[in-house]
Amino acid sequence: MRFNFNQIAYFILFCYLIVSGFTGYIIVRNKLWNEQVLKAKYQRLTELATEDRAWNPWGEEFDDEEIVPSYHEPPKISWNLEPGRSPSQNKAENASSRIFNVEVWGKAAIGLYLWEHIMEGPLEEKMEGVWSYGTKTVNNIKFTFRTGPGVVPGEVPKSTENLLLILNGREPEKVNFAESWIASLDSLPHLQNVGLVLLGNEQCNNSWLHRHMSFNGGRIKFVFLVYDSAEIDDTHFFQWPLGVATYRDFPKVDSSVLPVHVKRKYSCNFLGTVYKNSSRETLMKILEGDFFRERCFIKPRYSWVPEESASSRDDYVQAISQSDLTLNPAGQNTECYRIYEALAFGSVPVVEDIMTPGICGKSSRSHVFPLRLLKEHNAPIVYVKHWSELSALIENEKKLRHSDRVNRRRNILLWYENFKIGMRKKLITVLSKHFFGVDR
Repeated sequence: MRFNFNQIAYFILFCYLIVSGFTGYIIVRNKLWNEQVLKAKYQRLTELATEDRAWNPWGEEFDDEEIVPSYHEPPKISWNLEPGRSPSQNKAENASSRIFNVEVWGKAAIGLYLWEHIMEGPLEEKMEGVWSYGTKTVNNIKFTFRTGPGVVPGEVPKSTENLLLILNGREPEKVNFAESWIASLDSLPHLQNVGLVLLGNEQCNNSWLHRHMSFNGGRIKFVFLVYDSAEIDDTHFFQWPLGVATYRDFPKVDSSVLPVHVKRKYSCNFLGTVYKNSSRETLMKILEGDFFRERCFIKPRYSWVPEESASSRDDYVQAISQSDLTLNPAGQNTECYRIYEALAFGSVPVVEDIMTPGICGKSSRSHVFPLRLLKEHNAPIVYVKHWSELSALIENEKKLRHSDRVNRRRNILLWYENFKIGMRKKLITVLSKHFFGVDR
């Protein structure tokens, strides 16, 4: 059977159309499949941020934390230099030293306090908030900070050699998540050094940490722990401040532009949930009188609500920034975000100086408790053993001249800036010694 030229041409054209159609189908199918995979991946990354993103100032010591990236311009504070060192000295040391690279992965909200408030590092959002990133060089160490729901074990740099990991260990579910992260470090082929900053348990039950420490054959060489844990020995375990509630987008306050000379509207403030059979009930009975109602911003609530409006947050921030004193009744631990938030605005924290249930307390290094870290740094805090002392405290406030209050605000702000500098120096000193064998 013979074929003429036209038949052969039609046959070739037919084959071409079949191949082209099939190729087009494959391309479209693969594109749709890739889009579905990518969508599923982003959905999974988003699910890693398990709590909602509502800001709730009413029960700050009692509700869970999550990471919500917060973006603020770094403060321009004239006194914010390393104590005892000039900028030229730091520059000379940087020029003559080897640069060490340290990855910092924030998987707890205290990571934002460490990076933005203590380290004063920049933060840039990537992939529409899936993760955030920043770098900063201090002395001869280049820190690279990563945070957000997209920072997961399979998506971190495999070339990491030195790692500072920031985790949450407040409750069993958080501990399980923290341990899964620690276990995942075995997949990093070049990893040599690991340090940990941990939001510890509020009752100081942190015994799970011990099996992961280097002195027990684990990876972790040192830990900075929040709360007055008995583990604190300044050899392997060090204390870290709770800081402000960055996960509720509490602002990074630029103390250099605060109007410290302006008379504040309130003598004191308290906004919070009043829990049954707590010292907050005692405080509210005292605050019910006209004496306090006339002088203080008081806004209690008797049941916790998971979501807050922007106006609730603004009420909270305005109350602290417009008050000479900020009342801090104990929660599940004496240390609470409100203490540091008051200090950031130059408002005196009035703290209930009592031990809460649990095993927090003295350690091998110090018998000072509660609030060991703040007391040892001589924080400008007023401590009360019982809220019945409040009336006398407010009476004394009435006797102060305005200039005295202005000077006190300046001193509080200066103390807080120096405290953050001191914590930064201690972190870098400990890290340098344990990671690189360098004593600073």
